[in-house]
Amino acid sequence: MEKQEKPVSQEPPCRVLVIEDDHPTRMLLERIIRARGHEVVGCVSAEAALERLKDEFFPLITLDIQLPGMSGLELARLLRSRPEGNHYYILVGTGIGSDRYEDLREILEAGADDYIGKPYNPGLLDVRLTVAEAAVKAIARRKQLEADLKFLARHDPLTRLFNRSQLDPAMAAATQAAREGRQGVVLYLDLDNFKIINDTLGHDAGDKLLLQIAATLKRLVRADDFLVRFGGDEFVVILPDCTMENAVRLAKSLIAKIEDIIFVAEGRSFHVGASIGAALIDGTMEGGKVMGCADAACYAAKARGRNRVEVHSAETGEIAQLIADTDWSTRIRDAMRDGSLQLWFQPVVSVARREIIYQEILLRYVDPALRISVNPDVFLSAVRRFGQSIRLDRFVIAKSFEALAMNPGLSVSINISGALFGDETYCDFVESRLRISGIAPERVLFEITENELIPNLQNASIAIERLQAAGCRFALDDFGAGFSSLTYLKNLPVDFLKIDGSFVRDLPNQPFNQAALKAIRIIADALEIGTVAEYVEEAEESELLQQIGISYVQGHYIAVPRSTPYTISEIGIFQKPVSD
Repeated sequence: MEKQEKPVSQEPPCRVLVIEDDHPTRMLLERIIRARGHEVVGCVSAEAALERLKDEFFPLITLDIQLPGMSGLELARLLRSRPEGNHYYILVGTGIGSDRYEDLREILEAGADDYIGKPYNPGLLDVRLTVAEAAVKAIARRKQLEADLKFLARHDPLTRLFNRSQLDPAMAAATQAAREGRQGVVLYLDLDNFKIINDTLGHDAGDKLLLQIAATLKRLVRADDFLVRFGGDEFVVILPDCTMENAVRLAKSLIAKIEDIIFVAEGRSFHVGASIGAALIDGTMEGGKVMGCADAACYAAKARGRNRVEVHSAETGEIAQLIADTDWSTRIRDAMRDGSLQLWFQPVVSVARREIIYQEILLRYVDPALRISVNPDVFLSAVRRFGQSIRLDRFVIAKSFEALAMNPGLSVSINISGALFGDETYCDFVESRLRISGIAPERVLFEITENELIPNLQNASIAIERLQAAGCRFALDDFGAGFSSLTYLKNLPVDFLKIDGSFVRDLPNQPFNQAALKAIRIIADALEIGTVAEYVEEAEESELLQQIGISYVQGHYIAVPRSTPYTISEIGIFQKPVSD
């Protein structure tokens, strides 16, 4: 009895397409490849192979040069020209002697990855197939990475809903449909009291609640509706071919279901609500303006008691927004004079080196009477609306430089708005402050988000290069939230990528986010850019980030924000013994 060949490959099997018109040779190849544990399909011609490839994918293809009809080289060129052409590994069998260099060059130029002379030498064929198997694994990893990046370009990594990059195209489509007679409605939903859960229980708890809310929204909207996670606790629903009456009915149902959610953590129960603004998509305004109307109506819903729906009108949304913003605008202007606007500090560290790299400046409004600190997301919209962004940025820069002058060992990062890049005197201001304070520019790092950067990209690149030449550094904040940042990285001279916190929260239980972080780290390493992971709240998250190769970490696990800078001795994790 003939001795049965055992599989050689210990790797997961792949599908192999053998294209060979000589029957004994094809049978030999199929038997050898099957013995290695792979699934094999044989074809006698290029035309037959193309029929199979219409509906099936084969990562490994072996083909003969001399085939009836279309030649093997013509087939290789055709396969490489396809959109998925770089996902094949092509091994060509040839009767050309090894001394026919020009012919062998033609084989490789046609798109073959490798070739082997015929008749097949079993030992050499084994080597070639081993190389092919390794290459197929690498191609599969690259293919998966490409698929992950494509998904991230369109979706929110936490909720898997569409991200805000998809909002403009969807609004444009709904606007065009309205112009053709099919009016729609857009709902802008902002959660009420969500920040209480984040501040009390941390971002991990907040993320779990967001997943519940996203699941609730998906259950209630129609199949044709377009659901977007617009921001941290904001969602947008585009309702095509929908009346305002039906939209308000749906919005009230969303509010009722969200209100029914009881979130239990650490033995305590929490409720959240939702304020919703509705605006009609009737084709008379572009999508961006309709979104602004829905946003204003949502603000009016909050101003009128929260947990309700408001339909946009001149008497509600715009007026309510203006009144509320005017109050904050006045308060912030006064706070820049009376000391109510304070700088807080949160360190960014290298766990491996037990070193503080720099400390991020975080702005807080401290109420003079109640002594309660208020996060800037409460008042920044008012600052922007009333044109105070540049003034506030300059205030923060000046105060940060004062803190640097008082603390010689301190380095800081300063969050700035895109409005500064439209100010021609911005670089002069920074350079002047550097000279006056006498601090080393290397101690200053500026952070800016993608959304702030893109509208002023050309001016921003010029300003960044100028201040880098002076010695300052720059970080792109919230990187990866939409992955459109990838488009700009090649030409944007930043020194750090601050990875969006949605990739970090509950990281040990999120294999998708782990793969995304590895991809970001590979990109950053290739560009020689440092990586910072925000919102690190657990030891397991910090350890996994080190394994992935993320350079630096920041978050409540390291240190909570406070009104004075940290020293090394105050970083709790640095006081723990180093594990072997």
